[in-house]
Amino acid sequence: MIKELRKITKGGNSLLNESKVVKINVDFMSKLLKRLSLSEQRLGNSYQELKRATFEKCDCRLLLKRFSLATILFSIAILSLFFAPRALAGPTSTTYQVVDYGFGAGGIATTSGASNKYMLQGIAGELEFASPSSSNYMAWPGLTYTEQPAVPSAPTFTNPSNYYNKLHITINQGSELSDTVYAISISTDNFASNIKYVQADETVASVAVWQSYGTSGGSPTAWHGSDGIDIIGLTPGTTYYARIVAGRGTFTQGVPGPTVSAATVNPKLTYSLTTTRFSAPPYVVVINNIDPGGAVKTSDDQITANISTNGANGGSILVSSANGALVSTSVPGNPITSATNNLDSVSQGYGAQGVSVSQSSGGPLALVSPYNTTTGNNVGILDTNKRVFASSTVPVTNGSATFVLKAKVAAGSSPATDYTDKLIILANGAF
Repeated sequence: MIKELRKITKGGNSLLNESKVVKINVDFMSKLLKRLSLSEQRLGNSYQELKRATFEKCDCRLLLKRFSLATILFSIAILSLFFAPRALAGPTSTTYQVVDYGFGAGGIATTSGASNKYMLQGIAGELEFASPSSSNYMAWPGLTYTEQPAVPSAPTFTNPSNYYNKLHITINQGSELSDTVYAISISTDNFASNIKYVQADETVASVAVWQSYGTSGGSPTAWHGSDGIDIIGLTPGTTYYARIVAGRGTFTQGVPGPTVSAATVNPKLTYSLTTTRFSAPPYVVVINNIDPGGAVKTSDDQITANISTNGANGGSILVSSANGALVSTSVPGNPITSATNNLDSVSQGYGAQGVSVSQSSGGPLALVSPYNTTTGNNVGILDTNKRVFASSTVPVTNGSATFVLKAKVAAGSSPATDYTDKLIILANGAF
């Protein structure tokens, strides 16, 4: 190539010859670009040789005047590309190249130094925060994010039975690995400042508790798997927000998953009373024509108490008597006293007998002894004590309990038309 340059320049500095010089320069540089195995020293020597040959034999001033600016810039760009050192992303061998690498903090997980509560893990030179993101996605580069589990899906968070002090939550395991552990975070202000965690006993406290997804069924474990748990000890009439955080060991806690909400309701107890003939007070129940020494008589009317409650431990219907007997003002010395008895077996007595119970949901509401014998003439006592007539141990909706009154008068008793008693029927919720 050097010989060709000398031959051309001997012919003079015509435009044709100078164009050929440029062409030869470009061809020469192109060949050198293809020979990437040349060392930088050899490439530098070739360039110096080219420079001397060109400028010794050619009038460069004429060349520069006649070449366009574009041609000069093109030549400079090629030279710059050719002589620029090649940048590699990382250490290389003849077969492999490390594209990304860093220097870790090292150390061991022990309690030493000034702090016994913290350990350090990091990589020098990596950007692990302020990652590009949108409303649905985020780019998470770096060692920390690589070690984290997938972001958990939103949990199922509900109030299935109008609870006033608890809510039900189920972790959605999704594609998480079986060794992933979870913390359930809960808040009353959508995690602005009030941030609590569900504990192993299903109460709420400030410290995160990590447990596996767990198993469901008769002997559930951890977070009870697909059955989920009831978060207890919550405030009535309050909206709660929940989200799941996942981890797989030290330094692997990920970002919280999506937030969901559910609300407790206020404690509730509704109660009403009806009889066969009356739907509003005053209620009058009549036992007609009780003959001394005669048969057991049953009240003409049935009495029905209705209850609905979201009490965690259900509710009860209670009954008591103002007198503990049927008494007469005209015959004050001859009361018909109440007692728990089979009236067929005694000469005189008075009491209440259950007829039926029902509910539209929850419960069940059930008759309680001694009022739960619904056949024959068995009765339960009516006295000044408030006695449970029917109850449920769980919340119940539209529960109702019906009973009647029965009485028997002994032979020889003084007749009167004013035997009366006053019954007090109450309801309570077990909150």
